[in-house]
Amino acid sequence: MKWQESLSEFLKTDERQVTQGGASLTSQSDSSIPSIKAAGIPKFFAKRSPRNSELARQIDRATYSSFVQDQRESLPTSEELDGLWELLQERTTGDDGDDDERRLTFKEFTDIRNELPRKFHVFFSPSIFLQLVADPGEDSLSIVQLYNYVLRKELGMYDLDYDSCLNEEDLQAYIADLMHSLNLESLAASFQKFYLCTASRKFAFFLDPMHRGSINIQTILLSPILTELYELREPELPKEFERTNWFSSYSSLRVYGQFLNLDADKNGMLSRKELGNYNGGSLTDVFLDRVFQECMTYHGEMDYRSFLDFVLAMENVQTAESMAYFFRALDIDGNGYLEGTTVMYFFKAVVDKMVSLGHEAIGIRDFKNEIFDMVNPAIEQRITLNDLIKSGVGGTVIKVLSDIEGFWAYEARENVDPNQK
Repeated sequence: MKWQESLSEFLKTDERQVTQGGASLTSQSDSSIPSIKAAGIPKFFAKRSPRNSELARQIDRATYSSFVQDQRESLPTSEELDGLWELLQERTTGDDGDDDERRLTFKEFTDIRNELPRKFHVFFSPSIFLQLVADPGEDSLSIVQLYNYVLRKELGMYDLDYDSCLNEEDLQAYIADLMHSLNLESLAASFQKFYLCTASRKFAFFLDPMHRGSINIQTILLSPILTELYELREPELPKEFERTNWFSSYSSLRVYGQFLNLDADKNGMLSRKELGNYNGGSLTDVFLDRVFQECMTYHGEMDYRSFLDFVLAMENVQTAESMAYFFRALDIDGNGYLEGTTVMYFFKAVVDKMVSLGHEAIGIRDFKNEIFDMVNPAIEQRITLNDLIKSGVGGTVIKVLSDIEGFWAYEARENVDPNQK
């Protein structure tokens, strides 16, 4: 066809021109080639010069803070989250006694969406339903899974560096936003920063035992610690819950009061001597010396955060995290295990303290054998941290090797009537 012949001839002519032009260009000097600027070609990209002024940094921070605040305001409040959970329980099918078994069909999913405020609609789209269904063959999803997804999105707004983790500062910002709904009216405004430190430290102690400085959001959601925090949303919290809940105003004031009472010189830090008065002075000097050698101190003194770690370990000594905290102190040689001589060294300090108070001495070697029989380590005469955890008596062993009251409680166990409630 004529148009095809014409096109072919045009391409051949253009190719000859390009080849000739290329040859002539290579023969020319670089200086003879017109610059892009001279040819009038516009510049498509200009590298942005860095804004290093203090004003620029303030504007950047203010802009980002405004963005984060807007995003947070678009998320459900704690009261709205409570309402969501109640609605999920009321409108779903499954075992009434087990929330983990309660499931949501797609029809129930869409019906609930229509009853919720608009800010919840983003969590109730068909794509979210498909995303959360665990098995492609399933036609329903767990209400716990859906609720955790909503919570994850809420916590994600505090993940300022977008790594799916929260550090203590992020956690404190989250808890600060929750405080109005946590029955903490008795706390003075001046105490808030100490409360936030006290509250966030429990998350860090138990969920970041390797001290990485951040905690995965999913780990936080699955932790009973978050559930304990949410317990304070109950309008009328029973007194026994208030006394045992770490996040209650009673508990936080109690722990902070302990710190102030121990701080004899009122310098905001605890010396080794000052901590010796903890729990009425029942801990041995040998044990406390080792605690100070292993924990974070500043010029030989313990700050409030380190004191919180110590209290959390003391009050939860049967947990793996607390055993790990104290095992570092007991493992004098850093071998990763306790030998008989180490056990006898710490228990001798307990016996010496009891004798100084007028009590009879105890056979140190015999009691050492009793401890090894209790723990039943995998390698004879070597107690590892794993042995303590698996034995089920690790907390008891730590108490009897460090605390005269812990030893008396252990000795008194045989005098307790097993039928006594």
